[in-house]
Amino acid sequence: MNKAFMMLLMTALILLQGCGFKDIDKRFLVVAIGVDQGVEKKYNVTIKLIIPTTLTEPGNSKYQLISKEADSISEALELMRSDVDKHLDLGHTKVTIFGKNLAEKDITKHIDWFIRRRGVQRIEYVAVAESSAKEILSLSQKSERLAGNSLILSFGREGTESSFIVTEYLYDFFERLLEKGRDPFMPIIRIREDTYEINQVALFDKKKIRLILEPNQTRILNQLMYKHPQFEVIVTEEDLRFSLSVHKYDYRYKINTSEQGRPSIDFVVNIKGAAEESEEIFFNQSWGEIEQVAERSIEKSYLELFNSMKKMQLDPLGFGLRYIATRHGGDKDWEEWQKLYPLVEFNIKVNVTLEGTGEIK
Repeated sequence: MNKAFMMLLMTALILLQGCGFKDIDKRFLVVAIGVDQGVEKKYNVTIKLIIPTTLTEPGNSKYQLISKEADSISEALELMRSDVDKHLDLGHTKVTIFGKNLAEKDITKHIDWFIRRRGVQRIEYVAVAESSAKEILSLSQKSERLAGNSLILSFGREGTESSFIVTEYLYDFFERLLEKGRDPFMPIIRIREDTYEINQVALFDKKKIRLILEPNQTRILNQLMYKHPQFEVIVTEEDLRFSLSVHKYDYRYKINTSEQGRPSIDFVVNIKGAAEESEEIFFNQSWGEIEQVAERSIEKSYLELFNSMKKMQLDPLGFGLRYIATRHGGDKDWEEWQKLYPLVEFNIKVNVTLEGTGEIK
């Protein structure tokens, strides 16, 4: 009995095929994917391939761009395989960029493909190209040591930590498409001279772009979503102008739906920082007056952002999610919130504490 079993096992092992593993030298690592609207066909898909090299110097990153038009993203990738001599590995893709023309239409099916596609990581960054994704991927900055590293460092906060750069991941964008009470968003990338400019964000409804925020509004939204400290606020009021360097930042809010008046969202923002680059010396001026000027300026900018989002029925901060999560009516609560949100009044209270005026006597 044991002898027969061993013979059967040996036969099975002989008949087993290999796992199809390919060594690293037989693979092309795809670091970024761009999807644009096609000219002759539905899509124009571009991939950026890393060419390994032993020399890693700034401005000498080696890469290869391949672009194909097809009626589906899968078909475009299949056509690209005939243009290369190695296996296309999507497991190392860090950035996916959609052309603005494509994002202004229904983007749900494009995102769905990336979620379902084998080998694609859900933790990659997603963004919108102001012109075309192919143009963004074609740029190689002079500081780049590795292909595509500039975008990865910009979004990952491992390099720059700009308050204007909003980071969004593929998995989070997909969840926001499906989730009630939280709308999706993507940062916008444009090319300015020989570098990337990332200081705006596109707000989506559950399908397409509905609103593009200005840089200052993008900075505020970034603060509200991630609460990153260490940012600058420009305060202007009449003859007083200065830059407020924020060291500590926090906020809380409450949704008030009492029957006595209009529904409201009451915001309390706490900021600590130092005044810098003032056009006036503050020695003879009360710090309380300076703090009040900063509070009024920040409250005004917050109110403008909230009202512009409310006007377009957009909710990237998740007010609706908070509303239905703190009640127990299920779908009924969601229907109520959709009626309440256009009527909501925002009450903003900013508390600024100055830790210094930035002046030396």
